[in-house]
Amino acid sequence: MNVITAAARALAIILAIASAFISVPATPALLLVLGGIAALQNNSDKNSKNFLMTIVLLLGAEQLSVIPAVGPHLATIFESLGTAFVGASIVAIIITLAYRLKRDWVK
Repeated sequence: MNVITAAARALAIILAIASAFISVPATPALLLVLGGIAALQNNSDKNSKNFLMTIVLLLGAEQLSVIPAVGPHLATIFESLGTAFVGASIVAIIITLAYRLKRDWVK
């Protein structure tokens, strides 16, 4: 499973970079799925860090567009990474909820 999550993480990064230069209609969906797969083996510490990175990427990526020449490309790359981190965060939330439900009802 570690190989699968690592491959999903690498593919998400590659797709995020490529999204700045080519347009693929399914890019956001692919990034969400790849981010979610990459988060399957995370522990709570990694999930906490992912939540913070998600917020920073989603709120701060557009600020990179003010950099002359490369700014719009950087903004797109980091916005795309933010999308992948949203997928990872959603999976982390679902896993946490499932764990809590199990803990509450299975004794």
